Amino acid sequence: MLRIPNASLVTRCTLAIFVSVIATLSTTLIHAAPRQATAGTPPATNVILFIGDGMDEHQITMARNYLYDSEGMFSMEKMPVRSSVRVKTLREDNPDHFRYVADSANTASTLATGFFTSKGRISTSAHGDVDQKTILEDAQAQRYRTGLVTTSSLTDATPAAFATHAAHRYCQSASAMHFANSALDKTQQCARDLKKNGGPGSIAEQLAAADIDVLLGGGTDLFNQRLEVDESNHSTILDKALSHGYQFLSTKEESQTAHSKTRLLGLFARTHLPVEWQGEHHRRAELIKTDNQGKAIFPRPFSCEKNPDHRDTPELAEMTSRAIQALSQNNDNGFFLMVEGASIDKQAHERNPCGQIGEIQAFDKAVSVGRQFAAQQTNTLIIVTADHGHAGQVVPLPESYQASSNALKIESYPTGYYAVLKTLSGELMAVNYATNSSPHSQWETHTGINVPVFMEGPGLEHIPVLTDQRAINQLMRRHLKLH
Repeated sequence: MLRIPNASLVTRCTLAIFVSVIATLSTTLIHAAPRQATAGTPPATNVILFIGDGMDEHQITMARNYLYDSEGMFSMEKMPVRSSVRVKTLREDNPDHFRYVADSANTASTLATGFFTSKGRISTSAHGDVDQKTILEDAQAQRYRTGLVTTSSLTDATPAAFATHAAHRYCQSASAMHFANSALDKTQQCARDLKKNGGPGSIAEQLAAADIDVLLGGGTDLFNQRLEVDESNHSTILDKALSHGYQFLSTKEESQTAHSKTRLLGLFARTHLPVEWQGEHHRRAELIKTDNQGKAIFPRPFSCEKNPDHRDTPELAEMTSRAIQALSQNNDNGFFLMVEGASIDKQAHERNPCGQIGEIQAFDKAVSVGRQFAAQQTNTLIIVTADHGHAGQVVPLPESYQASSNALKIESYPTGYYAVLKTLSGELMAVNYATNSSPHSQWETHTGINVPVFMEGPGLEHIPVLTDQRAINQLMRRHLKLH
């Protein structure tokens, strides 16, 4: 297992390796990029939307502090235009009213369609269950190539929202369609979407038939399930997908050596892809304990290290590079590509700061690949944003709580779960998770904070300081000239 120590020498080496990786990916894109438009011919029109799931300013700051101390910044933070984005969701039982803490399904649906909806819904209207056309579907209709790249299962909420329609995000496979979920309203039960009931079928089946040019992520277990309705030529959802002319990829090596073929379907994990980093000795945030005198016993600091389970998994930057190659090759019209860093959110749920930091770093490397492509293809719009906020805050170190305890003669320590990280610069940083009760709850929750959006490309002259997710959809539609 490779540990990531805190010495400055290793920090410099880490940065050097990062630059080397980006340079390699950039060179690949330079050779793979389509020819620049000849005189009088407009360049191809492209949109690359990057979504960091749960990546609000708290999570970005945590990762930046760990990786770059107080001076550095991410590639996305170097983009010339930025704004603050309101996140909203509708009530399922009364869509005339808002709620201010969202989930990935409804927010990705808003980014995809330009309409607000309720929690759990996949590009369908709150309560009414009416399908809402997505930007990917409209781009396809205008003969743009399309792609979805994610570190989650391809059937997960964010990628699903751009290409499928479902009453709820749980409707991912044929087996899920028959399960009645007592926690959901009747208007969001998956049985409504069964083909035998006149619906479009599971999310996996919809993806298999959606004619998307590039699909890269996880979800082998879901695609290997049987079709809801038997078809003579296909026994599984994967069989049906491959009948649409995809080159199938299942390993990192296959992803790197795939020949130049437009249509790619990559499934690199049974469900979600393993994360890149973990805490040393698998450590995460912990509850504060007290001794017999009631004094707080703070957890020992720890570092982050590479997750050995990720070793044979393609990085998000590699998948992004592969997708751009396939979508841009011999393409004078253009493309729409959505790239998601999905497990920033999933690691925040699990109170795993190292998991979050590693996934934000991986996400930002993918953003660098997109920006390098856009620097060559001038009619490319790059948008980097998040779907919602999440748990995880940078808070005072133990010494601050101890000083307060000594001054006030009352024991002071943080509620919830607490971790102290040894950053790459050698400084200590404390992180706290406190959105759910302890010690019994196993899952941190989303928050209602605004999220950032970083932008680069044409048509960004009049971006307001405060916007919402509908406006991001409208901006992408204007660039692609979709009505």
